[in-house]
Amino acid sequence: MSKNKELTGKVLYREVAEQLEAAIMRGEWTSGQKLPPLSHLATRFGVSKAVIREACSLMVGAGVLELRHGDGTYVKMLTLDTVLRPVHAALLLGQSDLRALLEVGLWLEQGIAASAAQRRSENDCSYLAEALFYMESGRGNPELVVEGERMFHMGMVDASGNAMASNLLRILYHPLSSVLLLLGKEIQLHDLMIGMHRALYGSILNMDAEAAARQIELYRRTLQDRVAQLRQVPIAHQIESDGVINVE
Repeated sequence: MSKNKELTGKVLYREVAEQLEAAIMRGEWTSGQKLPPLSHLATRFGVSKAVIREACSLMVGAGVLELRHGDGTYVKMLTLDTVLRPVHAALLLGQSDLRALLEVGLWLEQGIAASAAQRRSENDCSYLAEALFYMESGRGNPELVVEGERMFHMGMVDASGNAMASNLLRILYHPLSSVLLLLGKEIQLHDLMIGMHRALYGSILNMDAEAAARQIELYRRTLQDRVAQLRQVPIAHQIESDGVINVE
């Protein structure tokens, strides 16, 4: 890669992340295997170590790589969902993209939440309670909390009875889940997410459409604020030494 391309910054680290992912999918590095040091990867791809840091951070957030404190960066055990996604949504998103994505989610879900509160059945409420319990049980584990969050929102759109909204939200939730994995590394955010979904569940249970719409707006706005606080989006990690990622 040329020096001129490196000046493009944001585009470059995404390109490197995609190439790293392609190498993993080819079996060059297998599940559980440690990646080479940053200096080695920088030489291979013809970029600076800073670009490699950003690319690896994206892939940690996307669920392709995992950090092991004081040891290094390893390839995660790939799931069927990982393999079926040609490019992880998180790799494609810059800061403005993340904000826009959350805004689309807000626009769509305000109506969904209100309709769910008006139309929900006892079975819908039981499913939402189960999803909320899943989130609570997963506290401290970003993947479990994010999966519980996804279950809750899919249950909410099903309760709304709008099939088109259901299809749209299911499409949207691949990148939305990637955003949450990028943001949700600290337990304080888990507590915030769980508390907000408890309030949202209460509004739906009480068939209070106006309150449900307000809760969704508060939740999505809170996530937008979190995105705005990231110094280099979607970087939520900083690699402070060769091959070792430290979560801030």
